[in-house]
Amino acid sequence: MTQRLLSLFVSLGLAVGCAGTPEPQTPADPPQAAEPQASAAAPAPAPPAPAPPAATTSAEAGGETSPAAEPGPLARIVDSGGLRIGTSGEQPPLSMTTRTGDLIGLDVAIGRVLASTMGVEARFVRLPFGELLDRLVAGELDIVLSGVAITPERVVKVDFAGPYYTSGKAILTRRADLNAATSVADVDLPSLTFAVLAGSTSESFARTQLSGANVMATPHLDEAIRLVIDGGADALIADFETCHYAVLRNPGQGLLEPIHTYTVEPMGVAVSHSAPRLGNLIDTYLEALEKRGVLKRTKDFWLEDPSWVEALEPVR
Repeated sequence: MTQRLLSLFVSLGLAVGCAGTPEPQTPADPPQAAEPQASAAAPAPAPPAPAPPAATTSAEAGGETSPAAEPGPLARIVDSGGLRIGTSGEQPPLSMTTRTGDLIGLDVAIGRVLASTMGVEARFVRLPFGELLDRLVAGELDIVLSGVAITPERVVKVDFAGPYYTSGKAILTRRADLNAATSVADVDLPSLTFAVLAGSTSESFARTQLSGANVMATPHLDEAIRLVIDGGADALIADFETCHYAVLRNPGQGLLEPIHTYTVEPMGVAVSHSAPRLGNLIDTYLEALEKRGVLKRTKDFWLEDPSWVEALEPVR
């Protein structure tokens, strides 16, 4: 399925060439003064020649390549022929791992088409969600595509291209009373325990909005879903789409289809503060994909067509 989408994207011919930055010219040496003729009164010495300008630093060059620094992020991607994309592989329907170990999902499809449009290989790096942005800041990744909501706290840490999608928080539960709740106050009870994905906006939401209920964070989403199925938690707080597909992925477990959402969250492609040109380039590609209807068709497939669910392992 992912290959079919990639073929569709590539057939649209969205590749855009990127002109290289010309090398700065080294100033020529100043001409040497002619030997003065001997005379009774020697002329005053000529002033010293001006020093050539200092090399531009990477910060002065907008975080990209410069003569005095290592190649910038965009140049490294072009030189290496690969785009390192961080994703969790466990956030359906955005980033998932199939029974055979392949990555699929909306974010994975977008990552592949972005790399293809840049003329490089998509090199996915699977990591727990809570580690993704730290690895990006450390320079181990070029971008993060893993259902990352754009928040003020995250913008302090990284930049974002997009948004390419908007979601909202919902509740996954087996209890009809929790499923029908229309506000956070309805479920903020000391007797309730909510599971969340560690490091996610769902965890932030739960810890700031639930003052009475208990919050249990897990490093992997499947663990949080399993807590709900086994009764270790009363509900999971996650993006609406994640809750929706957890129901499809685990039939017969008593999980209820979510009804309400409690937030509005735009999702973007995370890039390092040191890579503004890469962020601008991805923004340009996302806009082109949106205008040509590619993003809509991709979202329709991963968010409306449940045929790919059969490729996933049920949560154990």
